[in-house]
Amino acid sequence: MTAAPRVSAPVPPSSSPLEGALDVSLLSRLGQDGFSATLDAIADAKTLLIDPALAGPLGRIADLAALRQHGVEKMFWLEEADESVPVSIHAPTRHLLYLCRPEIRWMRTVTSHLAADPSSAYTYTIAFVPSRTETCIHFLRTRDLLRRVSLVDFGLEFSVLDTDLLSLDDATAWPRMFLDGDHTPLFGAAQALMTLQRMYGLFPRVVGKGDLANRLCDLLVRQRREHTANSTTSTLQTPSSQVDALIVLDRTVDLVTPLSIQLTYEGLLDEVVGLSHGFIDVDAAWVGAAQSAGTGARRKIRLDGTDDTLFAALRDSNFASVPSQLHSVAKRISSDYDERHAANTVHQIRAFVNRLGSLQSEHASLRLHTCLTEQLLATTNTERFHRVLEIQQSIVAGASATAQLTAIEELLDLDASPLSVLRLACLASVVYGGVKRSWLETFRVEFVHTYGLPYLPLLLALEKMHILYAAVPPSSKVSRTTKFGQLLKPLQLVDDEVDERTPQDISYVFSGYAPLSIRLVQLICQHETPHKTQNASNASIPKAARIAGWRGVDDLVLQTPGASFDFLQLGNVQTLPDDIARTTIVFFLGGITYAEIAALRLMSRQQSTRRFLILTTSIVSGNSLLTDLNEVLCKS
Repeated sequence: MTAAPRVSAPVPPSSSPLEGALDVSLLSRLGQDGFSATLDAIADAKTLLIDPALAGPLGRIADLAALRQHGVEKMFWLEEADESVPVSIHAPTRHLLYLCRPEIRWMRTVTSHLAADPSSAYTYTIAFVPSRTETCIHFLRTRDLLRRVSLVDFGLEFSVLDTDLLSLDDATAWPRMFLDGDHTPLFGAAQALMTLQRMYGLFPRVVGKGDLANRLCDLLVRQRREHTANSTTSTLQTPSSQVDALIVLDRTVDLVTPLSIQLTYEGLLDEVVGLSHGFIDVDAAWVGAAQSAGTGARRKIRLDGTDDTLFAALRDSNFASVPSQLHSVAKRISSDYDERHAANTVHQIRAFVNRLGSLQSEHASLRLHTCLTEQLLATTNTERFHRVLEIQQSIVAGASATAQLTAIEELLDLDASPLSVLRLACLASVVYGGVKRSWLETFRVEFVHTYGLPYLPLLLALEKMHILYAAVPPSSKVSRTTKFGQLLKPLQLVDDEVDERTPQDISYVFSGYAPLSIRLVQLICQHETPHKTQNASNASIPKAARIAGWRGVDDLVLQTPGASFDFLQLGNVQTLPDDIARTTIVFFLGGITYAEIAALRLMSRQQSTRRFLILTTSIVSGNSLLTDLNEVLCKS
């Protein structure tokens, strides 16, 4: 058992959300109130034992001072334990409160702690996030522990990552659903969506793609009907005046996008450095800790677009444009500092002093992002990175499968990272509709020989999930053109003339590849001819087209995996007027990449009357999808 570090201070919600966007700060307050109620339900002083996976979500709704106010005297991180081996707890309080996901490994840990306490010196409460499961209850019941443990549910649902981004922060959702067939995350997602409907009104239209996305929406409809059957006055009987539609996509609809290397600033940070719940681990000297210079000390900081205006400007930019943006900011800050030399009067000096605080803050932000950019350049300027990117772009563009598979094999001899090689192999398999059985078997042997036997379960799981798999042998009667290949031209998934610095199309996030998932959102939201309006500079900005579902694009949609659905929740619902700002909610079941988030934000900027609210089970990348899957395999 290890002591938990300080819980980070909550991030204050933006005081000025985008015009027309939903005010999601209400969800932050809802989470804070729910956490307080969970703690206050135990009147005694308590010791908190926290699932490490909840560190990020809890850090956004509570700080150490708040925990003290609600009777928490000590915190520990939960560690896995064998239920047959008693592990003693040395806590300063009699009451132990476990805050964890409903996972059997934590039930084993609790069992181990109880076994070391036969005299019941402690009182035990398990708070499940977001709710208990029958599997966990059955585990405790079969061990006759329900009489010794109190069970409560802490319905922590969406965490507010930004004014337009909410996450369930459940990184294991995708392997549990798509590998193990565990649909527990669907219930949590449905409950979270129900919360949004109770707060903002009924989603008039629900559109989506994917088998699990379809099951989620069936569950959502069922929960709404059960709720309205027991209530005569409910927001769930009235269409929302702000939300025009809910769009749900599950991750299997588009695996090409997360398997590709993201080329936006925030996406590349996640790929190279790693972002966890919005936090990044950096050299302490980069953030002003001068005493740590040269010591190798590290510090976790939160990259926040609300407080850090420079990060807000950079995060969705293609990385190719970031150095020039930093140069421009540096010149401006230098010019602003030079103004002190022109301050001759007391009034001028006072004006400069009043600006000094903001200039110093900008300077600190510039130092941080310059250091981060240098770290990214150290990776992106390597021959190996360029080779991986070249192979990736060739695969996505539909180049010869034989040539690209040979190139992937050659990477094994170049000391490339195992994840980068495996991502390319999976990407080729998804794009080409599988690979030759002979190549797959040879690749597995060489991969395990190069990187170790522990990767074998992962390779087998990827085949089971139909990600890295053998293609059906071709025949004269079956076209060798893959379904992804059939979408390249109709959906304009590849743009050889993309403008990375002043983007007009979502393909800029991958320097020429438009995420299939976001193209599908565009089909739903933009395939009707939009109305036009004029902004202050007389530039023509389209108003949002009315949501038309899959009408007119059915043939294209059939080329993507999974069920398609489109329905109205209350029958014929009058759509919102064209000149009224509306929010379209897009939910990614199984995770979303930062590149896809950037693409959706570009779409928001390109429409005067539509804002996208992005919901997801977690933020993912190709590396995290593979590592999360591997962790689930190791625990099974």
